[in-house]
Amino acid sequence: MDKEKEAKISRVLKLYDTFRKGGVINKKRTADELGVNERTVQRDIDDIRMFLSNNCAGEEILYDFSKKGYYLSGFVKNPLTGVELLSIIKIILESRAFCKSEMNGLIDALLSQATEEDRKFIKAIIGNELIHFQPLQHNKPLLKMIWDIGFSIRNKQMIEITYERMDGKESVRIVKPVSIIFSEYYFYLIAFIKDSEYQSPAFFRVDRIKHFKLLQEKFKYSEKDRIEEGELRKRIQFMYAGDLMTIRFKFFGLSLSAVLDRFPNAKVIEKLPEGWLIEAEVYGKGCMMWLLSQGERVEVISPQSLRDEMKRTIQLMADKYN
Repeated sequence: MDKEKEAKISRVLKLYDTFRKGGVINKKRTADELGVNERTVQRDIDDIRMFLSNNCAGEEILYDFSKKGYYLSGFVKNPLTGVELLSIIKIILESRAFCKSEMNGLIDALLSQATEEDRKFIKAIIGNELIHFQPLQHNKPLLKMIWDIGFSIRNKQMIEITYERMDGKESVRIVKPVSIIFSEYYFYLIAFIKDSEYQSPAFFRVDRIKHFKLLQEKFKYSEKDRIEEGELRKRIQFMYAGDLMTIRFKFFGLSLSAVLDRFPNAKVIEKLPEGWLIEAEVYGKGCMMWLLSQGERVEVISPQSLRDEMKRTIQLMADKYN
């Protein structure tokens, strides 16, 4: 193949890729970028038009006078827009959920869907963040583990995990996986431990799973285990194991929406003169961290055990300043 044909094929593929990604092709700008004249760009566009008319019913190249360029009309797949890609990439960066190599791979994959113009713009926006990105302390690759766990959830297969606890000791568990959830920097496996005396699910940070083994044993959810994932997510905001309980507390802060966002299943029971009486369902006492962080803006009403625990903790905190 001579160089002229190679150059033409390269140009046409580049233009076609831009069209597929929702880009607009301005003849003059494209001619300057490719080092050809505008007539050559027009012939390339006409070749793509001919291909579409013969092979892709309903798709055609049209001219947008407001944007002064050609675009692909009738393409069913809607690629992510530049602003959508930028938003997703910003979330990935801010979450710090992945080690640097996996994060770069994800960002590169997303950028490959952008038009050349959007790609340059996004790289300029995130460039400084990429340079100064600081991964979490564990710095472990997680994508394959997340995929494998997802496979076991989908197929309802038991898994055996070797888990490193916070004290550094390791334990081996056979579990029924229910869900993978991301919360505040970490991915968590939500699962029921086989033959456990507890009826509530356990929480395992995925980065602390040292070994993972997919077992041949299948499982079915019993009535006590049958939890809708969406409902489960509303009750496990704080990633602490424990029995499901209903809590009531008074909130005296300015932003009720902040409470309702933190407790997705919360209900306002009563409007008080200086605040609200709120009820929510949670697993365990992990909610105490948030309740304590609100200082005098929160008063726990029930259950009594949680109210007493709050009192003890507040007293211990006060004692440290005496």
